[in-house]
Amino acid sequence: MQPLRSSSPFIILFLILGPLSSSFANEPASNSSLISISIEPNELTLDGPTSGAQLILNGLFADGSQRDLTREAMWFLAPSSLARIEGDGYLEPIANGAGGVVARIGSFRVEARVKIQNIGRVPALSFERDLLPALSKAGCNQGACHGTPTGKNGFKLSLRGFNAPPDFDSITRESSSRRINRLDAAASLLLLKGTGAVPHQGGQRFSTSSLPYKLACEWIAQGAKPDPPNSPTLLRIEVFPTSRVIDAPARDQQLLVRASYSHGASRDVTRLARFTSSDESLAAVDSFGLVRKKSRRGEATILIHLGSEIATAQLVFREPVPTFVWNNPPQANFIDRHLFDKLQVLRILPSNLADDSTFIRRVFLDAIGVLPTPAEVRAFLADTRANKRLSLIDALLDRPEYIDFWTLKWSDRLGCNQRFVGLKGAYSYHRWIRDQVAANVPFDTFARTIITAKGSNYTNPPASFYRRLRNPEEAAETVSQLFLGVRMQCAKCHNHVSERWTQNDYYGLAAFFSQVRFKDGPQAYELYDKEETVYLFPSADLKHPRSGATMRPKPLLAPPSVVPPGNDRRDALADWVVSKANPFFARAAVNRIWYHLLGRGIVEPVDDIRDSNPPASAPLLQALAEDFVAHGFDVKQTIRLILNSRTYQLASAPNPSNAEDNRYFSHASVRLLSAEQLLDAVSQVTGVSEPLFHLPPGTRAAQIPDGEFSHPFLRSFGQPLRSVACECERETDSTLEQALQLVGGRTVHAKLTSSTNRLTSLLRARDDGNVVSELFLSALSRLPTDDELTLALAPFHRAPLDRRRAAEDLLWSLINHSEFLFQH
Repeated sequence: MQPLRSSSPFIILFLILGPLSSSFANEPASNSSLISISIEPNELTLDGPTSGAQLILNGLFADGSQRDLTREAMWFLAPSSLARIEGDGYLEPIANGAGGVVARIGSFRVEARVKIQNIGRVPALSFERDLLPALSKAGCNQGACHGTPTGKNGFKLSLRGFNAPPDFDSITRESSSRRINRLDAAASLLLLKGTGAVPHQGGQRFSTSSLPYKLACEWIAQGAKPDPPNSPTLLRIEVFPTSRVIDAPARDQQLLVRASYSHGASRDVTRLARFTSSDESLAAVDSFGLVRKKSRRGEATILIHLGSEIATAQLVFREPVPTFVWNNPPQANFIDRHLFDKLQVLRILPSNLADDSTFIRRVFLDAIGVLPTPAEVRAFLADTRANKRLSLIDALLDRPEYIDFWTLKWSDRLGCNQRFVGLKGAYSYHRWIRDQVAANVPFDTFARTIITAKGSNYTNPPASFYRRLRNPEEAAETVSQLFLGVRMQCAKCHNHVSERWTQNDYYGLAAFFSQVRFKDGPQAYELYDKEETVYLFPSADLKHPRSGATMRPKPLLAPPSVVPPGNDRRDALADWVVSKANPFFARAAVNRIWYHLLGRGIVEPVDDIRDSNPPASAPLLQALAEDFVAHGFDVKQTIRLILNSRTYQLASAPNPSNAEDNRYFSHASVRLLSAEQLLDAVSQVTGVSEPLFHLPPGTRAAQIPDGEFSHPFLRSFGQPLRSVACECERETDSTLEQALQLVGGRTVHAKLTSSTNRLTSLLRARDDGNVVSELFLSALSRLPTDDELTLALAPFHRAPLDRRRAAEDLLWSLINHSEFLFQH
């Protein structure tokens, strides 16, 4: 709080109004006492009659918390003729001069200085800096209105103003220029329809008192001129506050947005920017930047757009939890530190550690895709060493099943399917991926080899990657999604609606693949068994579909690459992709690994990293990425790190404080086993392997090399065709078809009734209790409880001469039990 000087005009105002007592009506309610207030910004200059500014009054309380008090304050101006300010803290200029704004709340007051100039002369407005943002703010050029590819009712604009030249022509020249009236700006059809003064299918888009209307009206009055060459451009926007923890009873937070331009000027654009919330069920944001909590506690990211620039504000809404006491759970590594910091802020306690039976089942399935055997479970439960979990993790990562299971994951994403790469190509491609996993090839090397692959896909298997991608656009989209975690598809036809990516970004990335061509190889027997050679056509360029300009290859958020004529542009792309300075590559890689181990990405969806889709913990994602780089892009090291964290080893059973959490990993997620895991698990617990096509007997589902191989059980449980790069191709929802497969399907029934299955050998012994225990250990990785044992033994006692049927019924029940079907 700034002390008032004797010369301040607020002294006179204070004497007129009288002193404020601590019991004043707008004293903020809080469990902690207010100790100071401050205004943001505390100095500002308004230039011209359209240059309003948002002020925010921030309160600091004795417990260290901060709160937005903007709408609880009383606002005054001195002199009062200088400007007007409403209860929402928005300042609008009236006359030239200097003075100040005072905010008072309870016994506190604070002053901000303001200077107003050019009130009688509006600085020249810009089509791109003023009118297009005004139309975007009003929604005129959104996808549901005139921003559609064909426009609406003869009036077409580019989506969110991404293509200024044709927008200028549409507004000023089309329809005999009838949309604007330079002699009487207020009579312009553009404004009459926007305000609803004349019939408009889109309804009223703005009022005559709004900033979009004022800017549009003034731009027309100034002659509706195009921007001159070398006009200033928007450099960035900034939001205040960038982050804030908001404790109940507070529910609101006003945002303030400022824009900076290439000529050195800046201005408040709070009422010109567009606001969206990452979680509308938690917090909604209005067109003036006021964020309001709607329901539960949690975290929301507010995305702010102006032109192609984006800023974000992270807001955490908390509620009192009377019984909450942070219990300082042990931390195994930095993963726990970052996540527990977030949980403590959110007042969420993590669940207890999973017991040994749950852990061994979980880590077997997540690390190597198979269940532990009864002998392995018994040995682990009997092990009394303090480091037995660490030892088990190390042992699992050295097993051949680890190689098969993680090969499966990359075979899915890289298109290992004879439909795309030929029958022989699918086998050689799968074998190459497996060799990379087996050798723990650094992930940057793995990515580089794929991105730069060429030659025959039969003799150089990574060249198969391009056979699914038949043009530069598909290659750019797939490489971006796989190795950067960025979905570029929306920027193909126009600038991305909710992200920073422009159409130029899209085609700059696609230009790296413009040289890629295909020709048939000598081994071409039939459609699904055809060799193909990937080669380069050095002089091939890519044209921008809108401007016709030749696109220079350009990485995302980086300068264009300099590629000598005749060189492979993909080499330059690979250099950038795997660079330690690349802000995407390492984060995307560790986020994907995390997703495969915990069932949900730190950013979810896992391959959709963007400002409007914030991570559960940005510090954790960054720390994992930095550790990944520091260890030479070692995938196995990152897997080991995650598996050893307490976070990974938490129980799935929630406690009262985290029952609603499905984002911050306060307890393990419960999820259906994947198709391959489930079929292999059924085969393992019954002791009967599944015949898989023409593959050798004993081949597990996780080892299938070709995504075209269709098995009814696997397809029912979401086995992907390996046709797209997105992890979403693998279905995870439960269906009636799955239930039918388990309850009465041929696959399960044949294994249960086989004369050579596990039951045959188990029943040779006369100890029914041992039979029950072995089946529980095999299917659920634990011994039965006393009640379960009594229940399971009852059929054996009732039908001693038909023990086989009792055992089959028990095993069928276990296979259909949620504890078997779900990872937990």
